Amino acid sequence: MARTRIHGRGAAAISVLVMLPPAVAGCAAGGSPDASPEPAPAAPVAATPVVPAETAEPPTEAADSAAVPDAVGAIFTESQAGRGRTIFDETCSDCHTNSEFRGRLFRSNWGHRTVYAFYRTVRSTMPDDNPGGLEPQMYLDVVAYILSMNGHEAGDSELSADSPMREIRIDPDSRG
Repeated sequence: MARTRIHGRGAAAISVLVMLPPAVAGCAAGGSPDASPEPAPAAPVAATPVVPAETAEPPTEAADSAAVPDAVGAIFTESQAGRGRTIFDETCSDCHTNSEFRGRLFRSNWGHRTVYAFYRTVRSTMPDDNPGGLEPQMYLDVVAYILSMNGHEAGDSELSADSPMREIRIDPDSRG
């Protein structure tokens, strides 16, 4: 689109908009009127490894379960989740409700992520007025409580810094 000014004697300037045909617009942009624009190069495509049919074996159930554990249970205890509830009620409930950390919305935000990612976020950002200011065990206890609110079974071992949090998803049924 080009703008043309028309001046008349003693009259105010009048602006007229002129629509240029596409061929002229190409010239104005520095190309020839007959040249069509070049398509953008295609984005590179990642190569998919190919395994010869004679050596390809279907994954075994044991290999699948080793890659992604099926349940979060057994990485926290019932008493730890109870301590976490007390800490949540005394510290976290000033700004948060229990419903923020369970149910569909929580699972859609966190389900595909690991327990460690959630723990790390809570530990580094909470409480809002003193991020990282709680004892490390208190953060672990609160995470255990939140896992229990989401239906995960308690086990015999407490959630600790050495727990397999990096391999376990908040919602093992979510894939992503």
